[in-house]
Amino acid sequence: MSEESEARPFDGDALAPLLVHPIRTQIVEALCWIGEPLSASDLRQLLGERFTLQCLSYHLVRLLEVEAIEKVCERPARGTIEVFYSA
Repeated sequence: MSEESEARPFDGDALAPLLVHPIRTQIVEALCWIGEPLSASDLRQLLGERFTLQCLSYHLVRLLEVEAIEKVCERPARGTIEVFYSA
């Protein structure tokens, strides 16, 4: 394996404070449970309308920054770009 493709060691201590947030926990659980890429719109349908798309998108980006989830693909949707994430 090259250095670029080697997996980084898991750092639970760094990840824990970011996942403790209840919405982030629900997002990660939903992504793991469904087992296929989901968008913020998909997550809103799963988790309920109590979360706005902006709220879910914000938390998805935070989880993406710490590599708790990954961006799988993008597609045009209703004048915007819909992003799909996987655990």
